[in-house]
Amino acid sequence: MAYLIIIDRGYRGSAEAQFFDALYGVEMLGDQLGGMDVVLRGTSVTAALAGAAPPPEVRVGPTVLNTLADPRRSVRALVDKGAAVYVDEPGLAAFGLDRAPLLPGVTRLDTAQLAARWGDYTGVWFL
Repeated sequence: MAYLIIIDRGYRGSAEAQFFDALYGVEMLGDQLGGMDVVLRGTSVTAALAGAAPPPEVRVGPTVLNTLADPRRSVRALVDKGAAVYVDEPGLAAFGLDRAPLLPGVTRLDTAQLAARWGDYTGVWFL
């Protein structure tokens, strides 16, 4: 059995998170625990969008922060490792993204329906 990870707020600040965003953390935990399925809800649904622009350059004084997280890279890595990645349809619709193309391997789902399957997982974690 895998764990189910539910991420509601994917962006927690570029300078604060830098190399270790929530999705990267899920990827690393999944490696250690034998796999995780991921649900993107709330603002984190944007991490599943295909064709989105890369993260912008952030400058603090004369310093350019070049270790910023790319949530789409993390989603692609999770899919490549065999994780089921779901994106909440109502969450997409709330941002006017209900017809936006998603990254390959990401599944649209009304996550209220997924709640009925929580018992199939070893644990359900909210990040």
